Amino acid sequence: MTDPALTVGAVLTDDLREWLTRELRYPVLAVLTGDGAPNQSVMWFDLDSQRPDTILMNTKVGRAKDRFLRRDPRVSLCFEEGLTWVALQGRVEIDDDRNRSMGDIKALARRYGDDPSGFDGQQRATIRMHVDKVIRHD
Repeated sequence: MTDPALTVGAVLTDDLREWLTRELRYPVLAVLTGDGAPNQSVMWFDLDSQRPDTILMNTKVGRAKDRFLRRDPRVSLCFEEGLTWVALQGRVEIDDDRNRSMGDIKALARRYGDDPSGFDGQQRATIRMHVDKVIRHD
């Protein structure tokens, strides 16, 4: 590597997990559209407590990102703090269990200081990103 501040790995280390959750972060999710172009969204996230290399997110069923992810599960998720940044690459699985997905979005809403009841009546899907590659710039 030509940049000594850049590291590449395959797992979310304990120190990286701590950095991701130390403060409230708003990562940018990049997905691939139907024509292969990237599409980006700012997301709420949490770490999956049951799977150490999995990021949990949520979306409303039928949104463009939901359709794109069902067609092509490859994604990138970028976190930044000034010149420190982490890019995660991987694949997602979509969880369509409505009760679990509603519980997940309400937990995310509480984490991010929003009113969980604002999601009542929506059809939600949970996005679980399995991290395959971690690119880190410290």
